[in-house]
Amino acid sequence: SDSRSSPGPALCGSAHLGCAMYIPKRQSRIDATTDFDADTAEGHDTEEAKRMEESVAFLRRPSNCSRVEDAARDYAFKALKLIVSDNENCLDRDILLHFVSQQQKRNRGLLSLPFSLVFFFLFAWSAQFHEDVKNVYVIESGLRQALGKGVGEIKNIKETWDWLNNTIFPTVFQQTDFQGVPIEDKMEWSRILSYNHLEGPLFLEQERSTKQLCEDEAGVATDMFCYPTMSTDDSDFGRSLANVLPDGTLNSTAPISAPKDGEYAGNVSISLEERVEFYNRPFKAVKNDGRRLRMMRPTYADRLSGGAQTAGIAKEGVFRAVFPPNMPYPQIQERLNYMYHNGWLDKQTKHLSLRALLLNSEVGRPRLQSYKLVLSFGRAGDVFAKLTMDTIFLQTYFTTMAMASEAAFALMLFGTTIFEIRSACRHIREGTFRRTAASGWFLLQWLIIVLGWAAILGYQYIDAQLGAVKTDMEAIVAVRKADTPPEMNNAGESFHNAAANVTFVAAWHRLLVAVYHLVLMIRFFVAFRAQPRLGVVVSTLEVCLIDVFHFMVILLPCFCAYAISGAFVFGRRIEEFSDIQAAVGICFKIVTESEFDWPELSEEHFWTTVIWTWTFMLFISLVMLNLVLAIVLDVYSEQRKLAGKSESVAQTFWQLVTVARHWKRWVPIPVLQEKLAKMPRMISREDFLKAFPGMPDKQVEMLISGSKLLAANIHAGPEHQKHTMRMAIAMKVAMDQVANDIEELDKGSYEPEPDDETLNKPKPSWQAEIARELASQNHSMLMLQWRLQQLNWSWQAMDMAHGKGAVFDLDAAEPKRPSDIIL
Repeated sequence: SDSRSSPGPALCGSAHLGCAMYIPKRQSRIDATTDFDADTAEGHDTEEAKRMEESVAFLRRPSNCSRVEDAARDYAFKALKLIVSDNENCLDRDILLHFVSQQQKRNRGLLSLPFSLVFFFLFAWSAQFHEDVKNVYVIESGLRQALGKGVGEIKNIKETWDWLNNTIFPTVFQQTDFQGVPIEDKMEWSRILSYNHLEGPLFLEQERSTKQLCEDEAGVATDMFCYPTMSTDDSDFGRSLANVLPDGTLNSTAPISAPKDGEYAGNVSISLEERVEFYNRPFKAVKNDGRRLRMMRPTYADRLSGGAQTAGIAKEGVFRAVFPPNMPYPQIQERLNYMYHNGWLDKQTKHLSLRALLLNSEVGRPRLQSYKLVLSFGRAGDVFAKLTMDTIFLQTYFTTMAMASEAAFALMLFGTTIFEIRSACRHIREGTFRRTAASGWFLLQWLIIVLGWAAILGYQYIDAQLGAVKTDMEAIVAVRKADTPPEMNNAGESFHNAAANVTFVAAWHRLLVAVYHLVLMIRFFVAFRAQPRLGVVVSTLEVCLIDVFHFMVILLPCFCAYAISGAFVFGRRIEEFSDIQAAVGICFKIVTESEFDWPELSEEHFWTTVIWTWTFMLFISLVMLNLVLAIVLDVYSEQRKLAGKSESVAQTFWQLVTVARHWKRWVPIPVLQEKLAKMPRMISREDFLKAFPGMPDKQVEMLISGSKLLAANIHAGPEHQKHTMRMAIAMKVAMDQVANDIEELDKGSYEPEPDDETLNKPKPSWQAEIARELASQNHSMLMLQWRLQQLNWSWQAMDMAHGKGAVFDLDAAEPKRPSDIIL
């Protein structure tokens, strides 16, 4: 209930509190008035009475009365709140209720903060157990260095063969110990860095483009052959492949050793025809292998001639050479040499891919390391390499702690889901679901729930897919133990396909887990808003987003213009500016780091480089970025002023400790709101204590000091200052109009408006009340003047009796009686 609608005077406690304030009633100045008293009007002549009646009639006009009364009532209301905010013994009920409501929201937010922290750390802990990032990095970093050695130095096909023969194959197919002694047990062959064992064969695959006459509109290159990278050629090829003649002799330009008895376990005999067919197999395309592929990342895809290419080999048109781990290394070299002499890699080669699966059971959980290296042969004569390593954990839950953390997170997520479902059902019954569903908190909660269940179910799906991987792996191990010859060994493709499926799902699931952490971070901002000081930071970020968005509308075109111009100026000779995407990236790096390679940039066209770099650094890096900082600081200063003298984090923590210490006697907030709503507009401290007799002193002081601080912040805020200025201006305009009309009345030139209906209605005047108040004030002033005159006479008598400059001993004087004290 607003004090402006409360009848009569509002008293705050006893009279000795000095907190009485008269609140004018809306009708007390107009409707509840009386005519002039005969005694009051006595002594006035007829002209004076007539002028006064005209003045009263003017003041009765609704246009004037409403303006003056509204301004006076607002002023009285604001003055009352200011008086109450400075009085320690008076409490404003509305401000107190507002403070209690803020405390309730703050408590809910502070209670949600521990829940959000526990929810976040349980998920992070569970994800850490599943992903095992530290051990993954330890293993993959060594494998990347060993299996990617020398790749960056490959420039052409000849260097590709040298790298295959001298680097990668000796590293993968290690069949001697560190002293060079041959290893007899084939199960110990093909260990990389001693602890990573090759499981299944290594696939060496290529994709080829067609050879055709060049086509161009000008007809300049129509007599030349081109190899479009967007085309695919799956026809058989080879210069002079080997074959076995009818007489059993070998017809081959490259050496092929005849099979030997006892070369493989089990005394399995292999014919020369089978070996020749095995050597010729890479020159024939593999049809309908049905492998799942992923698209190549844009790191190198857009730089290749002809556009983006696939990350490996397409489903069809694949030319594959298989190298099992039990194949002796001399035979591996012989087969590579055969492929080299018969031109397995030539101008039609688009991509060369190496795929392998490595088992490591030494570090943490048993895992398979998926290795894939793609060499892309650009039609500009360049070679680009992309190495990809993925980890497939063969055991989903390695420790009891991992299972417990995921179970605890699932339990909290289940509780959150049930709570939100019940809340949604309640809003549906109340008819407020549409408004609630449009709120940001509702959308955030359900996004957290959906992504959380997706993360949990994703781990279960990956665990189910691991069954196929384990089954194929057991078959691979059995074939290896049997030492099946490569010519008869077709195992490995199903194993790689199952591993590729798990890798594909795990990669997207890993991205989901990473994004989910960021979504949970947004929940922290909602919880931080409950604390006043932290809420200032959150409000700053929220408010400045609009200004930053409008600023980005200006910044982005300017930034992109510099990036595009930099690509044209430096792109011909600097790799970082060779395309638009790379130019945007390097420009962003220059802006954030304020560093660039000046000698490289200014190697050609010195003054062009000067103009580009200087204007870019001055305009983008110095001016634009500092404008962003200015926007944020300006918004922060405004939010800090609106917050006023809010409590710090330490004070909030201490209040929570205080509540915990007095929880038995602490009055709940719903009880406070219920009783305060029934109390009068202005509450004295004594009345407040009577209403809550068992309330702890700490809670009383907290409520009183908090409400006083809230009132001070409201009255000191910029919105209050604006409201006060508007109120003062309205009063000034209304009083100026009244003064002008009174001046016209005094001159006798006032004429009432024709449409003023109040002149035709007989209404009692309220001037008698004003006259009585003025008479009372006049009498008081006359009494005060008489007492001052008496005091002056007494002072003159003392000067005459004792002389000027006399000094009196006040300590020896008798104390005054209460009747001597002048009030």
